[in-house]
Amino acid sequence: MPHTEYRQFADSMSAAADAAYEDVRQSFLIRLHGEKTRLAVLEAALQSAGPDPVSAFLDLETFAHRLRGAAAVFDFPGLRDDSKVLELAAAGAAIHGSPCGEPDVQKAMGILATRLTRLNGGAPGADVALAPVPAN
Repeated sequence: MPHTEYRQFADSMSAAADAAYEDVRQSFLIRLHGEKTRLAVLEAALQSAGPDPVSAFLDLETFAHRLRGAAAVFDFPGLRDDSKVLELAAAGAAIHGSPCGEPDVQKAMGILATRLTRLNGGAPGADVALAPVPAN
């Protein structure tokens, strides 16, 4: 009898954990609507950074890193991978002091913006790969 009671308790705890996870996951999906706006703000900051864009690149890197982690936790592999590409491109640009028009960063921002647009629209398959991930 104790084994049956334990199993029922474990099942109810698992169901509660699944429900809580799904609630947090739904909050993440709602938050994605603001992430596209945040990316646009960061892009504008980068474009207006002038001759010293390092802090703008670091802000982009932080944004992408945070988004990458959340995407990994909530099982959005395409978003995770696109965020990783932007994170690495922004970090590299910051280290090298690249000019505002850094092509790798611009391309990565475009791909991530497209992904966020698709996810925000709820398109089926919105998290499938949009472009190959560079070997970096």
